[in-house]
Amino acid sequence: MRDNGIMADRILVAYATRYGSTVEVAETIGDELRKASVAVDVRPVNEITDLSSYRAAIIGSPIYMGKWLPEPQVFIERNQQYLRTIPVAFFAVGLTIEEGNPESLKKAEMSMDQVRMLVKPVDIGLFPGRLESGHLSFTDRAIIKMIRAKTGDFRNLEAVRAWAQAVREKIAPA
Repeated sequence: MRDNGIMADRILVAYATRYGSTVEVAETIGDELRKASVAVDVRPVNEITDLSSYRAAIIGSPIYMGKWLPEPQVFIERNQQYLRTIPVAFFAVGLTIEEGNPESLKKAEMSMDQVRMLVKPVDIGLFPGRLESGHLSFTDRAIIKMIRAKTGDFRNLEAVRAWAQAVREKIAPA
């Protein structure tokens, strides 16, 4: 129950994205929650101005240069007071996660350190992403070439769905 007496009954899946891979992961999470008859809004963080109708939030970002994008970090910072009163989960999408080794997973988890200091999540999800060099900016193509990053679609939407089912139990128990 919120201060105004209105029950917050929706779950927010908020995301930032550069080239679309993270929005597709966010939409998959939202679709999975809807299958459990949960009311869900899937929206970019920069379009959200009011959180009062949400009883829980799942917030995600791609990992660029070892960090989350600034937009979701600013969103969490700006809304941390409210976010600390509801269950929150974070997810990150990155290419190094595909490697699956403990070091790459630890680095991916570290990408969330800034936001985890602001709001303690009930869970985190780490998912491999997609990189198609044809859609990248000139600068990003140069970086990809320099670091010899693999291109392709490494997303595992079944893993995303399984995480969404598990996290639903933590943020919106039936």
